[in-house]
Amino acid sequence: MAKLKVFSQTKIKQDKPKRAALIFIVSACLLFIVMYLNLAIGSSHITTHDIFSYFTGHTNTKATFLVHNVRMPRMLGGLLIGAALALAGLLMQAMTRNPLASPQIFGVNSGASFVIVLITLAIPSLSSISTILAFIGAFIGGLTVYLLSGSTQKITPIKLALAGMAVHLFFSSLTQGIILLNEDSTTTVMFWLVGSLSTIKWAQIMNILPWLIIAFVVTILMGRQLSILELGEDLAKGLGQKIQLIRIMIGILVIVLAGTSVSIAGPIGFVGLIVPHIVKHYVSRNYLLMIPLSMIIGADLLLLSDVLSRLIAFPFESPVGIVTSFLGAVYFLAITIRGVDRL
Repeated sequence: MAKLKVFSQTKIKQDKPKRAALIFIVSACLLFIVMYLNLAIGSSHITTHDIFSYFTGHTNTKATFLVHNVRMPRMLGGLLIGAALALAGLLMQAMTRNPLASPQIFGVNSGASFVIVLITLAIPSLSSISTILAFIGAFIGGLTVYLLSGSTQKITPIKLALAGMAVHLFFSSLTQGIILLNEDSTTTVMFWLVGSLSTIKWAQIMNILPWLIIAFVVTILMGRQLSILELGEDLAKGLGQKIQLIRIMIGILVIVLAGTSVSIAGPIGFVGLIVPHIVKHYVSRNYLLMIPLSMIIGADLLLLSDVLSRLIAFPFESPVGIVTSFLGAVYFLAITIRGVDRL
């Protein structure tokens, strides 16, 4: 108990309170800005007055109808999915101690996409339970990587990365093959190749919201355990942590977070890879701060990317996954130029 108290005090001292508080404030302010832009920008322009009227319920116009039925579910979906993917990436990097770990690279996203596309085309009547199908696909992808990389005692970052990339490429190729063999349905499932927020509806938000709330709360409650795990397995065991149980919990959380996201938006990449690096730069290794900050910045990144996706070929839209992939490529190119040791 004394060791745990010393650890907690040490971690708190390592972070710069003013710097952490500043990044929280800036991220929160940016979140409100991109939420507004998501409601206002699109093929049909929505004014600030229209948005205010919608929230106050004073008018029932075409603009407020558009905000309620199209812009609001899309904005809330981007907010929840961005937070979920960022959190999933943070958890995977904590579990594997691999700075390149993410749901996309480790087979979770591609597994969920494969199952949903397969069922959507083969048994369309089951498409109404896409959230459950996404869970199944995410579990299959994650479990396959876990088994291929070795037992829980012998798992290494290199094994996990190799197994993850192999499984990711395998499921991705199967998904693309299924789409190519069903050309008539290409327009229906094409967004599963890159990810999109344009088809999100209120019903889908209601389906994933309970799962995500549970996952968010559980992850926050695990913040101290994750901080201790960051010190290494031997020290974590010495402090009384049950490593295997923590790993199982992290695996379940990643499946829930990534599975629900993929179920309504497709495999949006790089959010879970970029955000943890940004967060660690500002708040060190204190997961009690990193978890909520990851959620905020993840939502910022995805909502901003969604706004950019509407402007690239205005008035037409581009899939948001293209924008996040581009931002990810630029970010890691910058890191490569500055020095890989910054990861």
